[in-house]
Amino acid sequence: MFRFMTVLIAVLVFVVAFTLSIDPDRSLHSHRRWAEKRGGESGSRSGALSALEFWTASRAYPDADIRPDRHFAEYMKVKSELRRSSPAAEDTPPWEFIGPINFAGRMIGIAINPLNPRTIYAGSASGGLWRTYSRPINDWHRIGTGFPVLGVNAIAINPVDTNTIYIGTGETYRYHGSVGGQVIRTTRGSYGMGILKTTDEGVTWTKSLDWSYHQQRGVQAIRLNPLNPNSVLAATSEGVYRSVDAGGTWAPVLEVLMARDIAIHPGDTMRVLATCGNFATPGTGVYLSTDGGESFERIQSLPDFSGMARIGVYATNPDIVYVTLAESTTVIGSLYGSTDFGSTWHHVRTDNNRDVQGWYARFLALHPEDSSQIVHGAQGLYKSSDWGINFTRNYDCWADFHDFAHHPTDPDVLYIVDDGGVWRSADFGDSYQFVGYGLQTSQFYSGFSSSATDSLLGLGQVQDHFGWMYTGSQSWPQGGVDEVGWTAINPVHDSIMYAVARGGREVYKSINRGQSYFRVGASFSGIGAWNSPIVLARSDPDILYFGRSRVYKTTNAGSQWLVTGGGSDLDGNPALSMAMSHSSPDTVFVGTAPIAARPHIFRTTDGGSTWEDVTGWLPNRYPMDLEVDPADSKIVYAAFGGFDTTRIAKTTDTGLSWSDVTGNLPNVPTTAVAVDPFAPQHVYVGNDIGVFLSTSGGGAWERFDDGLPEALLVSDLSVSPSNRAIRAVSYGNGVFERKLLVPSITGIAQEVGAVPLSLTLHQNYPNPFNPSTAIEYELAAPARVLLRIYSVAGEEIATIVDETQAAGVHTLSFDGSDLSSGVYIYELVAGRSRAARKMILMK
Repeated sequence: MFRFMTVLIAVLVFVVAFTLSIDPDRSLHSHRRWAEKRGGESGSRSGALSALEFWTASRAYPDADIRPDRHFAEYMKVKSELRRSSPAAEDTPPWEFIGPINFAGRMIGIAINPLNPRTIYAGSASGGLWRTYSRPINDWHRIGTGFPVLGVNAIAINPVDTNTIYIGTGETYRYHGSVGGQVIRTTRGSYGMGILKTTDEGVTWTKSLDWSYHQQRGVQAIRLNPLNPNSVLAATSEGVYRSVDAGGTWAPVLEVLMARDIAIHPGDTMRVLATCGNFATPGTGVYLSTDGGESFERIQSLPDFSGMARIGVYATNPDIVYVTLAESTTVIGSLYGSTDFGSTWHHVRTDNNRDVQGWYARFLALHPEDSSQIVHGAQGLYKSSDWGINFTRNYDCWADFHDFAHHPTDPDVLYIVDDGGVWRSADFGDSYQFVGYGLQTSQFYSGFSSSATDSLLGLGQVQDHFGWMYTGSQSWPQGGVDEVGWTAINPVHDSIMYAVARGGREVYKSINRGQSYFRVGASFSGIGAWNSPIVLARSDPDILYFGRSRVYKTTNAGSQWLVTGGGSDLDGNPALSMAMSHSSPDTVFVGTAPIAARPHIFRTTDGGSTWEDVTGWLPNRYPMDLEVDPADSKIVYAAFGGFDTTRIAKTTDTGLSWSDVTGNLPNVPTTAVAVDPFAPQHVYVGNDIGVFLSTSGGGAWERFDDGLPEALLVSDLSVSPSNRAIRAVSYGNGVFERKLLVPSITGIAQEVGAVPLSLTLHQNYPNPFNPSTAIEYELAAPARVLLRIYSVAGEEIATIVDETQAAGVHTLSFDGSDLSSGVYIYELVAGRSRAARKMILMK
């Protein structure tokens, strides 16, 4: 011990130059590929900051912050009042999770049961609380709380009674305010609920610190007094709070915004350290209490910092502590140490490396029995074996490290969480193993695409990861180009795919089903949204539109792009949402994000030669999604973010006028809308609570959430026509699939094969097709049926059906292998009833 103290003091007294060491043998590891893909964000704007600001702004605008009470209030209203208005949804099989489970979304909290280390809890950024009971860890399951819990930062387990657990909710990094007259925007990743508590190991939960009507707040850390578990401290966005009655009541004890970390001396619990601040919050600093957390004094010997600060405590001798002080916008970070639990401090080293996200990712873990070993998580992951003199970077894990947990009986075992999931080290940070398989916490963006012909193919891009493909399994292979950006799949040849890079910087194309991509098009001018849109024409798959502040068009599958609208910006704002007519690539709608001006909706009906502002009275909110009715291009739906406004608008005259069809939808940001191509009167909406359905083209809505988590941030809704299903793409819980609702008879759900009300001829799918397509029709009664194919000139091409058929739904396949490309008519005659539709063969 004497030798240890001598070395430690020497380290703390002298400033040691630090050189980052990298193992060249790991140059091909996945994390390095990830870091290279991100382009070394030290020289560019942080992707994490862009993502979080987009999440916040799209919900808060035009306010500075999200409404503090709306989400929870509307959640309770939905659960108690918005019953399923008809049995239709109940008679449809529930949503099923389709993946992915082989990679996780951002995980920000972790805790291990101190009496049973096989039980591990992990908190996700926007997908709730998760638990596993076994090792190797492959049985993660979500813990329902009865509340709309999304982000879980903090998890604290009573060491005496492990049935008692506290969780802190809400992901918050920057607080609103004003510095020198300049408004600082908030930075959030999900809604908060305050602190919840269970006394039966998660079976039931109650509100402890009730912030359900202050959901812009977040709880970053919870610490129980090791000698008196009824005494609890919490680091929150509002400062440090304290409870002396096991969470029954709370009181603020350190009112400095953005408290981040707390350490209680295990032997002398009167001594407490707390860190506060982020993005240069007033009062930022490290604070010391000597009265058990009743009061705190700022430690003046430590320097100012603008990012977050995290504490590491040496369990064998808790007087020895370290603190890492990060800068929010530079590459600088500092490590300080103390041998008297924070009364005095000594500078250990200053880092000048590529970890540019000190506001976002940081932890400090000391080996419980060997203080020379320190694991430092930042944007990268580092290990020191000499008390912090030198650090070596580890590439086993993903990136952006948020929290850790020590194994209660094996000091060499360390669990950590990052933007890629949960990891376990058996040698205290020398190597790691991924143990997050089974977590359903990936954060998808809008712009998900489903194949028109293959029900086992979908493509989307995921925050903190690259693009990923659904191929029929819950384990998804990589298949995109970046962590954000819309995608598109050719409806005729689904080996051809497109994906947009972050900020709309580039468009990429794959001709081998996402195995590899190449860039298409030259540099695009204007500004792009964080998640920039691209749409592909169903009637002519060589035509695509791509949106920045200017809209680009290609008519040769991406080989050449031309700016539309005479080369001018739409309104100076970047395109955020886009939709095209199913029958004509000349009709396109674009919604813009309010960067330079208020948002607008634009329309072209001449293939982009001119754009017309059709915003009209539509609300001053982010237009999150647009959808053109597949059967009637004059009908368009628009979904809006924000609160206290129109959430869904509808036009029946191609945007010349709009009507509010919000109806009884909850008053929360609405992010997605989809129309059933087989039954266009069925409209599906996704929002920050779940999925809702209208069977009458909007206005009256019912819940369509059976099988979904308690609360789901829906980012997109995508129809998979080949299996007549819809996919709910979420920002926090991956992707779910459910069969589209079958049209009803007098409000009763109609099973496939039941008798329809009248003759119905559906649009063929896929359309365009090559060489085959499915034609579906419904007979109200037995009838003599003729189904013929005609050219547009009226020449009969083929007779497909000529027989008496029973009432019900009938589906058949038409093969156009012997025909040339073009438009054809298929006509159905049943008794005295007749119906006809167009279809397009493209070879």
